[in-house]
Amino acid sequence: MAVAPAPARPVGVILSPDDGAALAARVVVRFHLRAFARQEQPARDGDVEGVHELRVATRRLRAALRFFAPVLPARFVENARREIQWLASTIGAVRDLDVLGQLVTARAPRLDPDVRSALGPIAIYIHDRRAATHAALVEALDSARCRRLLDRLAAFAESMPPRRSQETLGEVAPSLLRPLLRAVLSAGRGIGENPQPEALHRLRVRGKRLRYALETLRGLGGKHVVKMLRRLVALQDLIGDHQDAVTAMERLRAYGATAEVPPATLLSVGALVEGFGRRARKLRCRFPETWRRLDRSRLRTGLQGELVRRRARRRPLPPRLRATGS
Repeated sequence: MAVAPAPARPVGVILSPDDGAALAARVVVRFHLRAFARQEQPARDGDVEGVHELRVATRRLRAALRFFAPVLPARFVENARREIQWLASTIGAVRDLDVLGQLVTARAPRLDPDVRSALGPIAIYIHDRRAATHAALVEALDSARCRRLLDRLAAFAESMPPRRSQETLGEVAPSLLRPLLRAVLSAGRGIGENPQPEALHRLRVRGKRLRYALETLRGLGGKHVVKMLRRLVALQDLIGDHQDAVTAMERLRAYGATAEVPPATLLSVGALVEGFGRRARKLRCRFPETWRRLDRSRLRTGLQGELVRRRARRRPLPPRLRATGS
């Protein structure tokens, strides 16, 4: 029997250096709003992947507003980012428990059978907490605050920029990207050979902003943009796995500190924490080499050169946007 192909994912927004920067910002926001709309019902239904994709769409919305902030109304950006952060924290509470459940399920087969048999209360705890946070998410999505936020973002995305907004994306892209790149380099170079979880998490946040910005500007770049994105993804995957392990340890320790945990389950908690601790240490050992592959002067110079050359070659044509996907 033939297997039905998975539904195609939207390929993204393709921007040109000739596009107006303020108009490009609106198109990007509209694209991520549509991604949010596609995942809202699956997330409401409790679908794990739907919650994950809703969180990604929300993060990308916030990152887009941060990236394009210099060419957008300051008050709108500040208010929208604050409200999106509120919504993202509600989605994140559900997603974090999904990740915890997946990690415990994956680690359980490695435990001694006697230890594994006492994991039942942990599974119940994760299930109950997940149900509570999911109910809070649905309540947030139903709230007037959320609908007001989405309506404002939609109105902004469909609006036309002021006539005085003449800067093209090619003209402003290097200056928009430069502080994000500097922030990543500052965070990464300060970590050293003995990475601490807090420093890695800070680098992860900054790296994600740079990655989202480069994905937005992919149409303006060339091979150096592609290479930088590939290495950013590798770094993000490494640090993300590390953060998941560290967060799992913290949550399990907090659960183990409650009075209701049976003694046998405490042993299971300890075994899980030890396993996640080993995983985190192995990932930290891999960090320096992964970072060195990204922190290459030739790669940075090529990346910045591609964007500057695209700016210099701008043709005197009316701005146009080519958006793909739904």
